[in-house]
Amino acid sequence: MAWVKSEYAAELAVLSTWLVALLPWSGALVPIQFGGRDVTVIVIRFLYFRLQYIFGISFGNQEQVWLWVFDAPTFTQTAPIANWAWVAAAAISLLPLALSLLYYVDEEQLEDALPIDPVRLQGGLLALLGLVLGFSTVLFWTGQMYTLPIGTLFALGFGYLLLTVDRTGSDGATDDA
Repeated sequence: MAWVKSEYAAELAVLSTWLVALLPWSGALVPIQFGGRDVTVIVIRFLYFRLQYIFGISFGNQEQVWLWVFDAPTFTQTAPIANWAWVAAAAISLLPLALSLLYYVDEEQLEDALPIDPVRLQGGLLALLGLVLGFSTVLFWTGQMYTLPIGTLFALGFGYLLLTVDRTGSDGATDDA
């Protein structure tokens, strides 16, 4: 049984890429003790920025609620390799995003220009993105951090769907031939 009909594969490739780009790839809840107080930190990571909320204590103007992805490697409060993996994932995500925009603008021209099926290419790129985000999520994981890899799972799931979609029409010929 096919998850996606062949005639909707291109639309799924475009929309799934946009959804992955908009969803947070990771959400984390970190309960800690700081100065004798119970403090809860909520970290929501999107591909291109991070939001962090701290409940139970205030640092005044020194709180960094917003952090761009390119600033992540200099942010020393978390694992540096995880931050670099996040930067790599953000860079990788630009490839399927650009491809999806080209695919949206002119589907037939892109299919003719590429030597491989653009749907499968999108699937491979989203799967690669999901793997790098998963690697980063594992590196961010600590014993006291509860992480939910939302967008990571979506990227892997959509990558799998696009890689396994049946691209044959009702006449048995492939759509990309």
